[in-house]
Amino acid sequence: MTNDRLTVPQKLLLAALEARKRSATFTAEDLVVEAWRLHPDTFGLSGYSDKYPDSNRVLTNIMGTKGMRGKGWLRKVGEKQYRLTSAGLSDGEALAQTNTESGEQTSKYLRAELDRQTAAALDRLVSTPAASKAMAQHSDMVTFNDACGFWDITTRSNANTLQARLADATVLLDRATEILADKPDSEGLKLPGALITKAQLRALRSLHLDMQQRFKAELDIIRRRTDERSEKRSRPV
Repeated sequence: MTNDRLTVPQKLLLAALEARKRSATFTAEDLVVEAWRLHPDTFGLSGYSDKYPDSNRVLTNIMGTKGMRGKGWLRKVGEKQYRLTSAGLSDGEALAQTNTESGEQTSKYLRAELDRQTAAALDRLVSTPAASKAMAQHSDMVTFNDACGFWDITTRSNANTLQARLADATVLLDRATEILADKPDSEGLKLPGALITKAQLRALRSLHLDMQQRFKAELDIIRRRTDERSEKRSRPV
């Protein structure tokens, strides 16, 4: 895939991959500069694209349902500070592999990063009340508060945050399934604080899908919330 065929969010994803090489947490300004460096024709200021970046072009494509956060690629961790989600790393791996000469090497690096991030995120996930109930075959006892803990959201979260958390959960559960695919049923996936079996992982995957259906009304309320100001009062996202 050539640069001309990349969408604006895809170009930003490649820029985010470059920005995170310096630090896992990067600022909006880091992303503006990196995007302009890689794609000056797309992210340069009109009439001065070779001299100045157009920060509004980048910031507009971070937010919104069609932007990076809407696609679940970025997680906001502070004021104008971001990290790539598991979904961002996974999609970035596939994009880098088809778009760069060193795609294979970049892909291996991102896959290793994804594996580390998957282990840490899955370790948190299996310790939640929702996961404990599901693995004990008591999924029917899971509440919406339990679901929020599972996805790492709150009732005050907004649409972008919800999209990112749901995408993250899907990617990490899929990645864990890939890792366990070639292992015997008797073996599990070793996490920093737990060991998860194939049966338990299947229960978590079912739980993830079931909760999205069961709590659709509650999630739809969050999906309609596009203003981030209310969430800032509770915690960074």
